[in-house]
Amino acid sequence: MKVEIAKRIILDNYKIENNSFMFFLHEKNYFFEKAFWEFYESITVLTLCGEERSMEIAEQITQNYQRLLKYIVFPFDPNDDLTLETFPGNYVDYLERIEYAIMAYFRGNVKLIDNGIFELQKPE
Repeated sequence: MKVEIAKRIILDNYKIENNSFMFFLHEKNYFFEKAFWEFYESITVLTLCGEERSMEIAEQITQNYQRLLKYIVFPFDPNDDLTLETFPGNYVDYLERIEYAIMAYFRGNVKLIDNGIFELQKPE
């Protein structure tokens, strides 16, 4: 994935647009795994590209992560009607992948995104 595409994916998620992962969560109440991996890979591409960290992109990534956490917590609230279709039972594994990708981005530490350390692997 090219850096410009990665930046576009992060922005689309931030704006909840263009069939992004956040679009599916927010607008469709649907956990779309392919969109999740696009979002994840966009963070890793920005980590690996060697460009200086952008405060604007950091804010967008952080906002997206905060939204994801809320969408995971909302269904546990008895006063909330949100239910996510196809929500993975192993959602903690998905959170772990995103969490490590975000830490890698902020620290510039590519070792944090080594696929070998995660139980959850991207489907082929």
